[in-house]
Amino acid sequence: MRQLYHTTELIGIKDKNITLTKVFQHEIHIEVQTTLDYTPPKCCHCQGKQIKYDFQKPSKIPFIEISGLPSLIRLKKRKFQCKDCHKVTVSETSLVQKNCQISELVK
Repeated sequence: MRQLYHTTELIGIKDKNITLTKVFQHEIHIEVQTTLDYTPPKCCHCQGKQIKYDFQKPSKIPFIEISGLPSLIRLKKRKFQCKDCHKVTVSETSLVQKNCQISELVK
């Protein structure tokens, strides 16, 4: 397993809120570890102010081939909690649909 250089342009991730933390090339696939983080929006339930809460367990998202090898993105999404109603929401990205773990490029 060797570590590759971190670049979102290389693999085609266009979301500016996704940052690469590590990239590993295994014998049979490439694994890209990323985090999704941005300023919390207003609460979708009560329009109250949300705070950054925690990160979710990383989602395993199949992605396009990189250098002829299948790739896998491990995406850690940020959780937000409303200060008023205390409901927790998860950050969203254009890379995958809500409640889905298959990237838009693979579909």
